Amino acid sequence: MQDQDQDLKFEKAVKSKLKLRLAIIGPSGSGKTFSSLLLASGLSKKIALLDTERGSAKKYADLFKFSVLEMENYHPDNFIEAIRSADDQKFDLLIIDSLSHAWNGHNGALELVDKAAARLKTTSSFAAWREVTPLHNRMIDAILRSDLHIIVTMRVKTEYSLEKTESGKKMVRKVGLQPIQREGLEYEFDIVGDMDMTSTMVITKTRCPALQQSVIQKPGNELAKTILKWLNSGEPVKKKIVSAGNKRERERLIKSIKIKMEELNEKNFITAKKLSEFGDKIKDPKTDVGILKLVEKQLLLIDRLDQIKGNISQQERKNFYRKILATNTQGVKALENKLKIMEAA
Repeated sequence: MQDQDQDLKFEKAVKSKLKLRLAIIGPSGSGKTFSSLLLASGLSKKIALLDTERGSAKKYADLFKFSVLEMENYHPDNFIEAIRSADDQKFDLLIIDSLSHAWNGHNGALELVDKAAARLKTTSSFAAWREVTPLHNRMIDAILRSDLHIIVTMRVKTEYSLEKTESGKKMVRKVGLQPIQREGLEYEFDIVGDMDMTSTMVITKTRCPALQQSVIQKPGNELAKTILKWLNSGEPVKKKIVSAGNKRERERLIKSIKIKMEELNEKNFITAKKLSEFGDKIKDPKTDVGILKLVEKQLLLIDRLDQIKGNISQQERKNFYRKILATNTQGVKALENKLKIMEAA
């Protein structure tokens, strides 16, 4: 049976003030970066931009005021750390330009799958995706849970079509197809705008009623005003009240995790990177009890794996270690059963 930490009680639905989740999708040259900065400037004064486009955003530094972080390693965990950094530095809004590199860039999801498949010595991408999907999901969760306004850009696969102009002449036009990211990812956002080569934005998905079926030429301050009005309408966000029992359980979990981390660190049976990641989770007040329970179980499983002597090869041990780190709550039971078999062998 799964852990149950949520109070399953229906309450009256109330519109609360929101943080922006906007995705701008378009081919290269459609104006995604410029439009993001223009919109951001109308929404906030403290803007951070995560640049995966080899410094292209700095070309607009004379037009907009913003801080930039240039990234060359597109591992999902690096995007998570960048989001945390922007939050820690008290920015109001973060632009991720572009999120496509987390998919097909250096150490992005597709490259991680190839590496996992090679390491596991398998031709099945399914086994490799079991390792990578939790990493990618964790990155998306960090975007959706952040207290920042977030605008992401995504490239699209492009084609060229031959079209006739009004005068009858033929011309080649660049058109965008699917965004370069996990299929369906764009629907995680509250507002999605598709840009074409004329810098026209077509709103293809929105939870803001005023933007339904909108087509916007060179989106800028007017669009920012409409979005800001929608974001600020509603009740202030209420902080969740943590019950005394839940607080005690949280404190118990954090203490247990710290002890187990220290033990595993002394044995050198857990990587420094993973220790740091677990440490960040227990420090973050937004990490809920369910996640802490999962971390505790992962550390207990790693400890049990360490105590199995001589029955498995070093490669089998490494593979199982990675499975533990990649698991979710639903996968813990299967790993526990597998460990029992290994312990009994």
